[in-house]
Amino acid sequence: MKLVLRIFTLALFVVAASGALFADSRGDALKRAERELRNGNFDEAEASFRRLIEQNPKDKEAHLGLSFVLIKKLRLQEAYAEATRVMDADPLNGRAYALMGTALVKSGELRAAVAALGRALQLNDRDGLALAGMAEIAYFENQAQQSYDWLRRAIQIDPREPDNYPALARTCSRLEFYLEAAKAYQGFLQYAPKTDAERRARVQGLIDFFRYLGTTKIHRLGGQEVAEVPFELRRNRPYVNVLINGQGPFRLVIDTGASMSVLSEQAAVRLGLRPVARGGNGRGIGGTGTFPLVYGLLESISLGGAKIERVPVYLRTLHATPNTPAEERADGYIGLSVLAKYSVTLDYQKQTLTLDRTAPPREAAGQPLASEAATEKSSEVPVSIRSTSGGLASAEAHLAATAQPLNFIIDTGATTTVISKASVKRFGLDQLIIPDERIQVIGAAGIEDDVSLLGLATLTVNGLRQSNARALILNLDPVNETSGFEQHGILGGDFLRHFRVQLDLRRYQLRLTPQGAGIKLVTDQRP
Repeated sequence: MKLVLRIFTLALFVVAASGALFADSRGDALKRAERELRNGNFDEAEASFRRLIEQNPKDKEAHLGLSFVLIKKLRLQEAYAEATRVMDADPLNGRAYALMGTALVKSGELRAAVAALGRALQLNDRDGLALAGMAEIAYFENQAQQSYDWLRRAIQIDPREPDNYPALARTCSRLEFYLEAAKAYQGFLQYAPKTDAERRARVQGLIDFFRYLGTTKIHRLGGQEVAEVPFELRRNRPYVNVLINGQGPFRLVIDTGASMSVLSEQAAVRLGLRPVARGGNGRGIGGTGTFPLVYGLLESISLGGAKIERVPVYLRTLHATPNTPAEERADGYIGLSVLAKYSVTLDYQKQTLTLDRTAPPREAAGQPLASEAATEKSSEVPVSIRSTSGGLASAEAHLAATAQPLNFIIDTGATTTVISKASVKRFGLDQLIIPDERIQVIGAAGIEDDVSLLGLATLTVNGLRQSNARALILNLDPVNETSGFEQHGILGGDFLRHFRVQLDLRRYQLRLTPQGAGIKLVTDQRP
């Protein structure tokens, strides 16, 4: 009897030991996967999490880890699906909601993201990922101080998450805390994977630039409070003549698709302007897809009676073909970093640019603004806009071919409307490609040949409908890497030229007034 008892006890010990061994191996595998994730080895981390799921399909930590890796790799639909599996099995899992919300933020589905992130914080108010997601949305909605507060808290909770530091730096830059922005980018370098050499080089350039700015007050406004400047419209792009550092004239494009102003290398030589910082490569459309990031600082730009002092610029090559007419060449671009200081009106019919720096009217509680009351009696149409991470204005647009609203950047510097290649594939728009028609595109990163076009039955923005529109099909991945939430396209000059465009980024408002017969006002978004 004692022998039987001994054998039974030994068997229990072996079973318990093997169970502990399995637990240890599972725990070690989970730690290895998380370590690979922290080190930026996303392929290895994904493979490790998937092996754990193969061993146990109900392993919640493995599914959540895999979801986070997929977010890092911008495979957002898969990331959302992994988090949803956990949420379905465990409706009180706050981390699952945080991951779902983060995937939705980056996909541009911000309304759904707010609900998911809000639920995550109800379940765990110390979830750094959820706080960072809410901070991103606050930034997109032009609530920089709220974004700053949430990001500071997210970093306090999880100081080793590198992606929170660039987000904080961008917010600091908008609040004009340049030295703190440099410090935040330094935090990124401390915790970011050493394998991401290109991104680290870009960040080092930004650190040097913000340290150079220090406490400098940039974009100081002078001259007339309201200045009207004539522009010349060429291929749907507005060109203005300006003085730079008192010299000129220089020919610049009014470009709401550029977050910071740009000056050509040739114009910089003409001005004797030297770089103040450089580092890494930016990504853009066309050519090689990249261009060196070089920073300069202008003493002043004068547009008619308006003057802006201490203007940061990118210095880079502006591409053109030998056949590009002289009137379509430019010395640079006036970006949103300058235009955001004004209420800007582009009247395409009169070909005038109005810059108004008078203080915007205060909103009385419960009372419509005078401008809003006037709008009800006019043909102005207000359009809701959000800020991308890079500071660009993004609006929702609708196509007849898909029910989902799409995010489009408002870009006066683009001659033509654009649809992303990813959107064409995801929404099954291939049948709309115009056969046997290809064109050449000159982009920020060079020249791209054989670009296809999409034929759009309708393109609608808040009831303003353009029929029989066309759109270039381009790779917008370089844009989306820095936009913070997915941009499906660009609203270019071929759409905007049908309006008087009023853009006031001090209050984040866009108003479009139809001009001519190119646009129809409808009550619905889709046919």
